[in-house]
Amino acid sequence: MKRFLSLLAGLVTTASAELEWRSFENADKTKSFQGRLVGYNPGSKKVTVQKKTTLRPVTFNVSLLSTEHRKYVEERAVELEAAGGLRMMFYQSVTKTGTKRTSDTRTASYNGGYKIEIRNFLRRAIQDVSVDYIVIYRKDSTKGNGNLATKRGTKNLTSLIPNYDENISIDGIPLTSYYKAGSVTAVAGST
Repeated sequence: MKRFLSLLAGLVTTASAELEWRSFENADKTKSFQGRLVGYNPGSKKVTVQKKTTLRPVTFNVSLLSTEHRKYVEERAVELEAAGGLRMMFYQSVTKTGTKRTSDTRTASYNGGYKIEIRNFLRRAIQDVSVDYIVIYRKDSTKGNGNLATKRGTKNLTSLIPNYDENISIDGIPLTSYYKAGSVTAVAGST
């Protein structure tokens, strides 16, 4: 069968890192630049900011920032560490649910979906995690592109334990494939 699903997933902790662009000022507030905070190492006191003008990450000592921006970075140290310590893997799953045959056509029905595997590589647990997902697929596409359909959901996890895989299953996406004498047509969705 052709690939049939697209998956967008976001992992958000209760105190998620802000993704908006903001202004960062130097210690004496004479210079500033627009950027997005992407990393901080409390041990070496190094901060990494993605610059808006170049979209490249720049790493420098946090003491170069103004007091207010230094505080902003240090308040987000835990969530930045959490974001850097997670791995997400996506696995497609298709289960056959039935088959119908006529003299020249065979139709097979499937239950499609994904499994999201999340692993915490940090040495401590990450508390109160919410995973939001959107699955986008085509349905009724026997003639042409068909219509886009979506399946949305949220899974709340109490804790992500270190070095343990947490699995989220997404299913219930109806798939149908048609085999007509001499040709094969694979179609996502219901008709």
